[in-house]
Amino acid sequence: MIKATPLPQTYLTNVAGIGIKPDHRRRLESLDLIEVTPKPRIILELTDKGWERAAQELGAEPPARAGTTGGTLYVVLDFLRRLIDHSNVRADDLFRLQIKADEVTPAPVAATAAVAADAATLVRQAYHRLAGQPGDYVMLADLRAALGDLSRAEVDAALIQLNQERTVHLVPESNQKVLRPQERAAAVNIGNQDKHLIAISS
Repeated sequence: MIKATPLPQTYLTNVAGIGIKPDHRRRLESLDLIEVTPKPRIILELTDKGWERAAQELGAEPPARAGTTGGTLYVVLDFLRRLIDHSNVRADDLFRLQIKADEVTPAPVAATAAVAADAATLVRQAYHRLAGQPGDYVMLADLRAALGDLSRAEVDAALIQLNQERTVHLVPESNQKVLRPQERAAAVNIGNQDKHLIAISS
């Protein structure tokens, strides 16, 4: 719900630290709360019913044994519920909110930022040439090979910049044993974690 986009299970497990076992996943699917794409890249997406159920949780009371972290989470959820009620918007509209470029006065940028922006555009173009469809995962090794005119530093900077966008997902390979040496070498390190795959959903 927070990301407002389909997410690979590897993102939930390796980045968000949320473990979803197969039986839990099947139960959510049987309740029509999520849709699941098959292996090899398991992708989870909320259904309309799932959106409704997630929105209901915003106003829920914390469980008795939520602990400090859980209690903090429910304080934040309560704030989001009050924000939604005050703004008179739907939960899905809030989490899909994007600021349009023409609504923001651009600040001056340094030359290095401009270079990163140009490289990010080239990364996007290369991704869309390699991906079967938007949202498919592409190995960074293949992406770098398609960007032979850019230095490693330029590609790394562009990937780090793109990682801040809601529609871009950089994730590690969940099964590290299958990685070839060139795929390991092509990883970009973000948050002290090597990312081997990229997906851009739009």
